[in-house]
Amino acid sequence: MSRIHFNKRRDFLKGAACMAASGAASTFVPQLSMMGTALAQSAPTGYKALVCIYLSGGNDSWNLLIPGDNSTPVPVTGRDPIAGQTATPYGWYVTSRGGQFQGNAAALGLIRPGAPDAGTSFLPPALGILGNQYGLNPAVPELQQLFNDGRLTFMANVGPLVEPLRRQGINSFRRPPQLYSHNDQTSLWQLGAGRAPGDPAGWGGRMAGRLLGAPPTNGLAPCISISGQAKFLVGEYPSGQNLFPYRMSTSSSSPSVTLGNYSGTGSEAGNRRRAALQELLDVTYPQAFTGAYGEILDRSLGLASSVNGAITGLTSGTNATTYAAFNTAVAAIPNTSIGNQLRQVARMIAVSRLSGSPVQANRQVFYVSTGGYDTHGGQIPAARPTNGVWNGHQGLLQQVAQAMKGFNDALEALNGISGYSGVRNEVVTFTMSEFSRTINSNGNGTDHAWGAVQMVMGAPASQGGPLIGGQIYGRYPLQLLNRTYPGTQPDQYGECFNRGEFIPTMAVEQMSATMARWMGISNADLPLIFPNIDTFASAHPNQGVMAYNSRTVPFLAI
Repeated sequence: MSRIHFNKRRDFLKGAACMAASGAASTFVPQLSMMGTALAQSAPTGYKALVCIYLSGGNDSWNLLIPGDNSTPVPVTGRDPIAGQTATPYGWYVTSRGGQFQGNAAALGLIRPGAPDAGTSFLPPALGILGNQYGLNPAVPELQQLFNDGRLTFMANVGPLVEPLRRQGINSFRRPPQLYSHNDQTSLWQLGAGRAPGDPAGWGGRMAGRLLGAPPTNGLAPCISISGQAKFLVGEYPSGQNLFPYRMSTSSSSPSVTLGNYSGTGSEAGNRRRAALQELLDVTYPQAFTGAYGEILDRSLGLASSVNGAITGLTSGTNATTYAAFNTAVAAIPNTSIGNQLRQVARMIAVSRLSGSPVQANRQVFYVSTGGYDTHGGQIPAARPTNGVWNGHQGLLQQVAQAMKGFNDALEALNGISGYSGVRNEVVTFTMSEFSRTINSNGNGTDHAWGAVQMVMGAPASQGGPLIGGQIYGRYPLQLLNRTYPGTQPDQYGECFNRGEFIPTMAVEQMSATMARWMGISNADLPLIFPNIDTFASAHPNQGVMAYNSRTVPFLAI
């Protein structure tokens, strides 16, 4: 079990006490472990980064990726599709969604790709992929382009599992705790479902600590959050030292946390305050706790100065010309919450990946998030927008799609700058959300469910990148309410409860372990990050329900 501790409890207490006395506790306590040590760094070679986009609230992924197949017959004994539909994957989807959307949220079905447009009073048809066998929400043409270019793939029916499950005999097997709970399922996605929700360390932090072996000597933690605290990024180095994420804002001028009024930039008074503070920090104090706190604060201010200087340096002096294409692409990322966060990630990749940078890194894990996905109400807009800006769940998907496309374009621009060749092949971006939502409507929206569709973005393997894209991995379930396997053997269509709460057929660990392997974690070390991983790669009474009986899923070139 991971242990998050400070080497000496009294060292932490006295440091925290000094911070509280100075009024800086809220700013610097989360940064204590980022201050670097004299230990030698054992980082892997080259550069790689994972970027996690968390869709907070439970994204209705059945409103993102829909079955478009309206020709393959799938008869179901004792069931009939809704009027006007046939027993096909698309017909069952429309039936379970309460019909095609017609301005009333009791019917949530999208028009299948390739079908005639029903007019401006209704949503336009879904965007076709894979020969219209599947469709994407009409608000996300950017995702359609990324998918068709091999830069995006979908993971079907993935979610927290302790072991493979099916409805028959489900009470005889272990289930994840507190299903349908926002907080608990968020924890299980960020930790791995084989760990207790109260575990303090996430798989991103555990992975980063294992890869680096010791804190980087420049003080910059390998885990960086642009969205506040994230258990996903908390970890530990093999030495037992703690790994806490470095927290940044979306500011282009001062993204790294500093002491208010002590930045040393701007007014003459500010410069004097900073000089006075530095004099205090340079004093040798006889009290151990005062000296320790001063060293921590001094290093934290120095790191903030390095990060801020590197970020602002991208657009100043000769760099304004060198990075012109990158800066243009970064500026084009939409000014939405998720867009602003991914813009900052792009900047940090630029300054961290550059050889000789004061904040150079070999491995980084980024965390961004956006909310509003708990769509119990107001899920579907009344009609398509006249200004191109969607609302409801469509609007949330549009913001993510545009931000992901803009982030991809920024990496492409960076790849063309001297010293950055290959960087587009060194970044993998993926989504998490605590669960998907019910297929059928509650009259105004959808409610909490279980298995979901997630996205992974990266440069295509056909062009030297890591992503084997343009595919749907796993088993996309038949969109049929209250489904149980009709025979003793599982089929390809999945199982769900009364309202379409699908039992996952791909575990969070399998998706996550694939990315950990790509980052450099050896196959032998995977159980150190995901102690439950072999449950899905060994004999089990329910192993037939799983899309993959292996530790990993083949969506990345490892």
